[in-house]
Amino acid sequence: MSTNTKKRGLSPAAPNVDPTAAAAAAAAAIDKPAKKPRKKAVTAKSLGLTKDEFESIKAAPIKRSLKDIVKKLAKQVDEDWHDGYEDQAETKGEWFEAIQEPLQAVLDIGVGKKTALLQCNEVLKIVSDSFYDLLACPCRCDTEDELAEMDRSFELQLPWGETDYTATSGYQQDVWSYVWVALLRVHSNLDNVDEGLLLQCIKDAHDNMSGARMIKLPGYLYDQSDKQYDIDTYEQRDGKNAPSGTKLAHYVNDRASEWKSLPTTKKVHRMRRAIDRRFDGTPERRTRDYHLHDSDDDDSYGGGYGYGGGGYGRGRRDCIIM
Repeated sequence: MSTNTKKRGLSPAAPNVDPTAAAAAAAAAIDKPAKKPRKKAVTAKSLGLTKDEFESIKAAPIKRSLKDIVKKLAKQVDEDWHDGYEDQAETKGEWFEAIQEPLQAVLDIGVGKKTALLQCNEVLKIVSDSFYDLLACPCRCDTEDELAEMDRSFELQLPWGETDYTATSGYQQDVWSYVWVALLRVHSNLDNVDEGLLLQCIKDAHDNMSGARMIKLPGYLYDQSDKQYDIDTYEQRDGKNAPSGTKLAHYVNDRASEWKSLPTTKKVHRMRRAIDRRFDGTPERRTRDYHLHDSDDDDSYGGGYGYGGGGYGRGRRDCIIM
């Protein structure tokens, strides 16, 4: 600033500012959306659970555990599609027994304690998705038929009664469908339920119940000890002390247009490729020595079967022992 300017008491010259740019900056500042508040972390305490209870409904460990079993089956099929059917059957039974713990956790926490709807819904989605992933393994013996024939079972303790629910491998999709109906009923009856979340959960349940033989939404929570209970009929009734299904029926029927318009979260699992290693694949992994013989005329060496027999493993639905 010059001495003359100080003496006269004049202000220094204002900087050269573009009024248009200044106005645009001011408008941008006004239009700029406010930062979204951070979502509160979901903790065991916030859900009213113990640490162990909270751990039991964490999605990642359940998903990893079931995925490991599916990978084991896929590996068995890849190594010996034709002769490895007995080991494959054992792995399928192992998978069925592995779903008991996560399903019981949903009953204990989502139904019994009436909390953690989002987390319990995710657990049920993982169980269902794992089943369809299992079916995508192109086993020599049909997976659903084999589960039915092995007739494995386990007990689920129901929070509302003295009786247990007997889950059988022949009705595997009805098992998690039953638990899903119980979860949705309990949370439909809560005054403070998040309706947006509840409607998405109904959509998820509907999509994942498509293969159930006895349960369709809104469903029944039947009592297997009831003398009138018949596993071969869909005409069921609720067991004693089962959570009321009136409000769930309202959401399912009267608000169907809302939940049906929601996006599906159900994945589609494409059938894996199978190789019949009696004839196909690299020589060192073959389960027969047909490739060591040059004669295509001698059936005793497998020539009658021909080479390129990988088609045996693609979607075969029978279990004929050849």
